[in-house]
Amino acid sequence: MNRALGLGLLAVLSLAACSPGPSLDGEWAPARAELGGQDFPIANFQGATLRLTANTYEFAGDKGTYAVLAAGRPAAMDIRGQEGPNAGRTIQAIYELSGDQLTVCYQLGTGERPGEFKTPKGSQVLLVHYRRVR
Repeated sequence: MNRALGLGLLAVLSLAACSPGPSLDGEWAPARAELGGQDFPIANFQGATLRLTANTYEFAGDKGTYAVLAAGRPAAMDIRGQEGPNAGRTIQAIYELSGDQLTVCYQLGTGERPGEFKTPKGSQVLLVHYRRVR
């Protein structure tokens, strides 16, 4: 997987988590990640953080918007890249917010939206655990 694409996807997925209820606005740092059933080293993100405001996101040069979908379990969102490696692309994701922890599971490939917070071996599903930066 292209490092820039992975970084951009993280940003997009994080934005999708912004929904009614606790605010996702702010800055989020990746704490742990997994891609296709394997650990995805945080070092690949080169210290980048995800910045979320209202319905927009920014992560390592990737910018765009997100839309939370109708209530469901797990919560779902569509992320739309406008600038950077994901420009013109829509990424399907699910998310969960618990206090200062945000978990986002992105479908980076052509498959269906993830239905659970798991990354099947060999898939292009990216799972990222973020922590809020104070």
